[in-house]
Amino acid sequence: MFKKLFSLALISLAISITGCTKGTEPTGTNLVPVELKLVGETSGNITFAKALGQVDSIKIDFAVIVLRWIQFKQNIDTVKEDSLWDDHDMNMIREKMRRMDDDLTIRFKGPFFVTLRNNEPTPIAVDSLPPGNYNGIKFKVHAIVPYDLQVNPAVPDSFLGKSIYVKGKIYQNGTWKDFVFTTGRVNTEFKIKGDFTITETDKNIPYVLVFDLNSWFIDPLTGRVLDPSDPGDQGKIISNIVHSLKGKARGGKDRNRDGKPD
Repeated sequence: MFKKLFSLALISLAISITGCTKGTEPTGTNLVPVELKLVGETSGNITFAKALGQVDSIKIDFAVIVLRWIQFKQNIDTVKEDSLWDDHDMNMIREKMRRMDDDLTIRFKGPFFVTLRNNEPTPIAVDSLPPGNYNGIKFKVHAIVPYDLQVNPAVPDSFLGKSIYVKGKIYQNGTWKDFVFTTGRVNTEFKIKGDFTITETDKNIPYVLVFDLNSWFIDPLTGRVLDPSDPGDQGKIISNIVHSLKGKARGGKDRNRDGKPD
């Protein structure tokens, strides 16, 4: 099941890169090709002095995150976030998807299935944007809904209802055990500040977003490693993911192509 899910995610990633919707090109503007990459940041094993039976170490192999769209923004501090797209009513979803497709300011339209690995940036899209002083990126994380399967057969049905997928290992009671953590409850818009200024001389400079995966599985109050298989910890993990995407992600130009913003 895991191999099928992972391979489908990679296939869909490739399809979303080549098949993402583009808005009408602005007339009279010299558009600049933009390459966008994402990376997940970890620090090896995360350990904690545990009580008997608790998880005392965790390894994150990778995470897959579903992005609805990504938008380069000017004056990012004035941009509002909309976290109300939590319903799965088909008529409302179709209307919101139609409005998104008509929004010419959204150049990167998915859904994108982005695999986040440490020090391995994943290219998700190449598109063209008008030069400008962009100081932030806004993006939407949302679970795959039935409408996605109807309009794009390449979307893997194994991701239906999911927006986050994490694969790793936990060390518990003297043994390493594989774990898979998934949720469809992360359905929110986020903002990342950074230097995303686009000039005509920047044609070969990629832009990168870095997501902190370490904090997803650490209790912020006690430092305890959270157990992704424990229903009592899953709500804390989801809350950590949201807070991490809101406050710990960073991005910008990657002039030396080391997978980190300059």
